[in-house]
Amino acid sequence: MFRNTNILVPTDFSTYANYALKYAVALAKQFGATLHFAHVLDRAALAGVRGNEMWLGESESHAVMDSMREHAASRMAHLKQIADDEGVRSQEHVRLGNPTQEILEIAEQTDSTLIVIATHGRSGVEHLVFGSVAEKIVRQSPVPVLSVKHPEHEFVKEYDLSLELKRILFPTDFSPFSDKGLPFAKSLAKEFDATLVIFHATEVPVVLPEAMPDAAIQLGPQLEDESRALVKKMCDDITGVTVEGEVRVGSAFREISAYAESTNVDLIVIPTHGRSGLGHVLFGSVAEKVVRVARCPVMTIRPEYGGKA
Repeated sequence: MFRNTNILVPTDFSTYANYALKYAVALAKQFGATLHFAHVLDRAALAGVRGNEMWLGESESHAVMDSMREHAASRMAHLKQIADDEGVRSQEHVRLGNPTQEILEIAEQTDSTLIVIATHGRSGVEHLVFGSVAEKIVRQSPVPVLSVKHPEHEFVKEYDLSLELKRILFPTDFSPFSDKGLPFAKSLAKEFDATLVIFHATEVPVVLPEAMPDAAIQLGPQLEDESRALVKKMCDDITGVTVEGEVRVGSAFREISAYAESTNVDLIVIPTHGRSGLGHVLFGSVAEKVVRVARCPVMTIRPEYGGKA
């Protein structure tokens, strides 16, 4: 789904945003996609609004806005040059408004099939607060979002901006919602000849009725055995790629992140919604927590997106 399409790259021009930039360029090279660089001048901040009070006059606000537009144009030209040097087509978009709303609107208008965004950046009048903006984008975007933070674990080769994906982790709660994202993860694994790891974290309830003491002893192993059987079936049904299965017991987002770090996972592909309840995780919140704590890039995908990369 990324081949010969459009990839949106929101930026606040910070060092953090540069980490995401190289992933965007590398992906565009891999899939022959066009990059769309987007920078949003926060209307509220530029208007000088603090609560219900104005702390900048109208003339001062216009002066700040003009300065920011000039700065954005200069930085956008630099980003375009980077893309040109790598043989990647690109376009620039500078908007005034609410950062989250404008980014999602640009994604729709450009028919972008992927958003690549840094999870942290500088805040203030000159820059987007990318920590919160990125989380809102992850939560609201109808297309996949690749979240990149400080490069603690990377799959982009620095010297030629090529991609080297060896291990892709796909967490599942076995719900129809989360499993709709499996074809997407599988297609990525096939594209890069990577190993696909099907992962499930079984969360055992801490509190059980006192009238059921035996249940506290039996429930954990039983859920774990059932989960292993389901993961094995998923692995057996997958063809065309190397696949592994793993089941852990514990907090879903912690187990996902810990496993990814301990086994050198390059990318986590996780649905943003799923089913909650005994033996399952609420993937909406789990996905967001994984984005915050994982040391490798995380690609979130809405189950209804499905399809292939």
